[in-house]
Amino acid sequence: MGNKLVGRRRQAVEEKYTKPQGLYVNNDVDIKKLRKLILESKLAPCYPGDDESCHELEECPICFLYYPSLNRSRCCMKSICTECFLQMKNPNLARPTQCPFCKTPNYAVEYRGVKSKEEKGIEQVEEQRVIEAKIRMRQKEMQDDEEKMQKRLESCSSSTSAMAGEVEYGSASAMSYNSPMEDAETASSQNTSVRQRGSRSVFPLDCSLFFFVKFCNEVMLA
Repeated sequence: MGNKLVGRRRQAVEEKYTKPQGLYVNNDVDIKKLRKLILESKLAPCYPGDDESCHELEECPICFLYYPSLNRSRCCMKSICTECFLQMKNPNLARPTQCPFCKTPNYAVEYRGVKSKEEKGIEQVEEQRVIEAKIRMRQKEMQDDEEKMQKRLESCSSSTSAMAGEVEYGSASAMSYNSPMEDAETASSQNTSVRQRGSRSVFPLDCSLFFFVKFCNEVMLA
């Protein structure tokens, strides 16, 4: 009987890609164990990252470099390069490592090789949906903020109109209203004018009577 292929299909990896490329200064990596995992296709090869994007390369969302292939997070299927994964899974950490993307504990990854066109297409559709959802949320927030600002402006305008009406009413009331002291002064002034007019009208009568009596006395004496 011929030997059957069992489990994951292994790919030929150059020896230089079985060890870290120096992205991080990390002396705690077990090089022998790492080499074994890479040769068994359980971890992605440690390819050097590229700064420029290319259609055939995948971007690691941690270091933002581009690689021929990446590992997949088991919890949320997010991509990550091997060196970033080793940095996250530092053996000196006291508590279990959380997924840097979805915060699931006991973070683990698997390597599935280079993404197929179908996988890339599905990811692009999903990313587009996420972007559109964020845009809708942002537009809703801006619309809500605009409505709140409009209500505040309308409230301020109503308050200003009410205050202007009160000021006009107060001015009209002040013009038509006299204090008791002002009323008393006005009445006193009017009485004084009446008395003066009365005295001027009485004085001529007294003089005429005086001269008339004097004239009568002179006639009688004559």
